[in-house]
Amino acid sequence: MTTPRNLTGLFLGAGASYEAGMPLACGLTEELKAWLTPDKLRWLNESWRSQGGGCPDAVIDDFAAVLTRSDQHYESLLGYLETQFMRHSPESEYYHYLYSWLVEMVYHLLYFRHIVDVESIQRRLSYYSGLSVLADHNRPLWIFSLNHDVIMECLASHLDIRLSAGFTVEQVSLPRRNQQGKIIGAIRAEVLPGGQIQDSAMGFFQPGARGINLLKIHGALDVFTFRDGKDLLRILSVGDGAEGPLRALRAANEDLLYQPELGLHATNEIIYADEYGEMQFLRRSLLAGAFKFDPRHIQVLPPRLIEHFRSNLDFLQSLVCIGYGFGDDHVNRVIRNWLESGNDRRLAIVAPGVPSVPAMLLHVARQVELHPFSATDYLDSCTGTARSKSEIVDKRFDAWIRRNSGKEKFEGARNEFLQFFSEHRAEELKQWLKTLPIQDGDIDTDSLGMTVPELVQEVKRQSASYHEVLEAFLNAKDSGSQEQA
Repeated sequence: MTTPRNLTGLFLGAGASYEAGMPLACGLTEELKAWLTPDKLRWLNESWRSQGGGCPDAVIDDFAAVLTRSDQHYESLLGYLETQFMRHSPESEYYHYLYSWLVEMVYHLLYFRHIVDVESIQRRLSYYSGLSVLADHNRPLWIFSLNHDVIMECLASHLDIRLSAGFTVEQVSLPRRNQQGKIIGAIRAEVLPGGQIQDSAMGFFQPGARGINLLKIHGALDVFTFRDGKDLLRILSVGDGAEGPLRALRAANEDLLYQPELGLHATNEIIYADEYGEMQFLRRSLLAGAFKFDPRHIQVLPPRLIEHFRSNLDFLQSLVCIGYGFGDDHVNRVIRNWLESGNDRRLAIVAPGVPSVPAMLLHVARQVELHPFSATDYLDSCTGTARSKSEIVDKRFDAWIRRNSGKEKFEGARNEFLQFFSEHRAEELKQWLKTLPIQDGDIDTDSLGMTVPELVQEVKRQSASYHEVLEAFLNAKDSGSQEQA
């Protein structure tokens, strides 16, 4: 058994989930800005006004001007709204409303990434199989994450690894209802009372146990506050397997209802009826913007969570940061202090093209290693996981598809591959058919010593496999990219 002194843990940024289909910050920003144009914002504001709400034109125009700046990503847009709210002007409340609404939009953009292509997510989980080896050698395997997605929950189910998010044994049942308000089932959820968070009594696996201790520092799609915001609630998997967390996420967002005919909606909250028909609220937990864990700004998540990150990090001798750009000061301070506290502590930074040691870590640079790999390539390399040729080609194709993401670009990329595929196989088959003996204008099956059905099977065998054609296509694309460069 590995002793706590030698434990390696993971710290995950957006790049860790990218190969599973989740967006990077820049990709999420592009999606958000493509949808929320200034004209769309003004149109929405008119709709809000027709329902008795809305913002003054000056506030909308002000935010629209910031929205169109090319240097603004979604976190800085949220930070701008937070800053305007904190300045206590007569319009402060409207900026606060826009902030809450925009966080909800970010939630839904991420949520739809989970439910629109479940098959692709499940298929890509196999790329992360090296995580199982890390869980064998680090008991428990500590994972600290800034990601809101549920990819790690899906991965744990896929690899059959127990996972604890630090919640206690208390569980509740939330009624699922149809559009007529009739109960059609229930969603199980686990609870973490606010008092236990404050008392450092989170229910993680103890040293020696095989499993994953997952601490999501910035909230998650499946975590909410409830009981007047005093406690945290985490939706549990619906059914077994990797799809279970995705089913649960969908059920929470689509089946927790309160008198559907009323069409009630609360910004950044789910309104639902409990088993007695009473109205209840689940507030989404996403922590985003420029003031995370800043005492000047009220937030949904308990500030004590950052202390749990700091204290549990001390269990580790090595930390592997995957796909994190070191853009959060409150996180950077914890990692820096952890490195400074022991000469034998090591930090590995994993990201494609990682340029250099972050400036705030230069004084401990001897304890930092740089690994210019993707998340899954790093997991394979450090765990000795070997991939088949077809798996390697599939990963390359997934990477090519991601580089051509966006509806129009994807359609063009897909059609380009399908044309290449058909032309490649047709030409290959044509050349092979020329070698066959001909008698009276037909293929002489007698001289070949085979029946017509056998000849059909031979035709299929002679045609290149899907992965061979796919590899040829990717090689052609890579060659073209290099020539352009």
